[in-house]
Amino acid sequence: MSHLMKYSEWQGASGKWYATDVSNFAEGSGNWWNVPRMLNMKLTDFILLLKNTYNANLSYHNEVLLWNWNNYNDCHKFVLYVNKEARQRKFFI
Repeated sequence: MSHLMKYSEWQGASGKWYATDVSNFAEGSGNWWNVPRMLNMKLTDFILLLKNTYNANLSYHNEVLLWNWNNYNDCHKFVLYVNKEARQRKFFI
């Protein structure tokens, strides 16, 4: 069943901060391409947004873009931005 995209943040054992929609992984809620699709951004523009605006650490493994943060504030700003955009655009996944 689809739902309004809503990101959450958490700290991993490594001390890094992570964010994604964790509501239904089986249905793809955590797919990395949901945010750029919602924002109607090219992948390169989304990567630049993560890196330059939200100071994310980026890596790419087996066709999956991964990101995390060294500090909570940068992660939290990203989560607030994504959730605001999802509400305004009524973006269901």
